[in-house]
Amino acid sequence: MVKPLILVTMGTNDYPFNRLYNYIKQDPLFKSDSCDWFIQYGACELADKPQSGQVHQLIPRADMEALIKRAALVISHCGIGSLNLVLQYRKQVIFVPRVQKHGEFSDDHQLQIASKITNRRMKVVMPGDKFPSLDLEQIKAEAPQTEPVDITNYDLARIINYKLTA
Repeated sequence: MVKPLILVTMGTNDYPFNRLYNYIKQDPLFKSDSCDWFIQYGACELADKPQSGQVHQLIPRADMEALIKRAALVISHCGIGSLNLVLQYRKQVIFVPRVQKHGEFSDDHQLQIASKITNRRMKVVMPGDKFPSLDLEQIKAEAPQTEPVDITNYDLARIINYKLTA
């Protein structure tokens, strides 16, 4: 049987995101062989690696999309590119927005994005919130969605195109 994949993406900017790493490494599944992890860690410094899986500083977008397709759970910073990908593939997600006061970004735009997320398949861990325990049975029950849903807003695109060419 194939083990479920937990994909962690911390983004590609130059700011470390050790807070997210500290959350995941505390979970018992991090030290378990019952699931695979793929951690894209960016500027974070990893002291420990998951029991089962891989860690990469950066990966090409096509590889990230392939991992998103396979993932049973995604744990992510709250970047708009990551948000778009998980929406396209209807993923179960835990978002942890980067915040300026922790030196995780130059501003708090990810908090602004996170405050608008109301999708039932997406949890948001705001500063001061407790990171949820990962439930292996719930993760195993998640059927990977490999075909994207088109989330493009064609009406808005037409309006923008009209305004730009008028």
